[in-house]
Amino acid sequence: KKGSNKDWQHPYDADARITKMKDGRTHLAHKAEHVVDMSTGAVVAVVLHGADQGDTSTMMASLSHAAENLRNATTSQARMLTEVVADKGYHSNATVAELAEAGVRSYVSEPDRGRRNWTGKPQERDAVYANRRRIRAARGKAMLRRRGELLERPFAHCYETGGMRRTHLRGHNNILKRLL
Repeated sequence: KKGSNKDWQHPYDADARITKMKDGRTHLAHKAEHVVDMSTGAVVAVVLHGADQGDTSTMMASLSHAAENLRNATTSQARMLTEVVADKGYHSNATVAELAEAGVRSYVSEPDRGRRNWTGKPQERDAVYANRRRIRAARGKAMLRRRGELLERPFAHCYETGGMRRTHLRGHNNILKRLL
C-alpha cells in the first residue's frame, strides 16, 4: 500500500518515479522543465528530471543546460543567460542566493511564508530582498505577466490538447523526443 522510490523501481521504466499528484493520488511520472527565451519565444532547453525532485532542486540544472545550449547556438556573447523569471514553485532561499551568486537577476515570485528568521544567513537575506524588490517593481510585474501569458498558455495547450499530460512512453530519451 505504500511505495518508496528507494525501495521500488518500475520493472520496465527505470526512469519513472513515484510522485504525489496535486489531487493527492500517486502515480509513476516524469517531470519536464522548459527554459524559454522570453524575448523571442524560442525554447532554449527541455530537460527531464525525476518526478520526485522538487522545482527548487532542479532549476539550476535546467538553467545550466539552457546556458550550454545558448553558448553552442551563438557565436557572440550577446545571448547569454542574464535574467530568470519563474513562478513561486521555484522560490527558495538557496535558489535565489545561488542565482545571485552566479550573476543572474532573478524574478521569482515569492510564496506567502510569513515572518522570516535571517539569523546567520546574510547572503540569502540580501538575495531574497533584492528579488522581492525586483518583482514588486513595474518591470518585474510586467515580466511575470508576460511569462504567464506567453509561456503558460502554449505549454498548457501542448500538454492538454497535444496529449503530453499523460504520455505512455518509457524512458527519458523517448519522452524527450516526443517533447521536442
